[in-house]
Amino acid sequence: MTDFIPLNIAVLTVSDTRTEADDTSGRTLAERLEAAGHRLAAKAIEPDDIYRIRARVSGWIRRSGHSCR
Repeated sequence: MTDFIPLNIAVLTVSDTRTEADDTSGRTLAERLEAAGHRLAAKAIEPDDIYRIRARVSGWIRRSGHSCR
């Protein structure tokens, strides 16, 4: 049997209309991942704009010091 390894997980909601106050899906995901023993590394809401999404995710990758392959 392997030991549980908690992950650092970022939650990104893509929406042109949601705010922190009414982003129930993002909040639910964050709560559930933490309840499962993982760590919420970051949480954000970005509009449906590829450049804003890329910038956000790229910033998270830079901050973590990891690369995606």
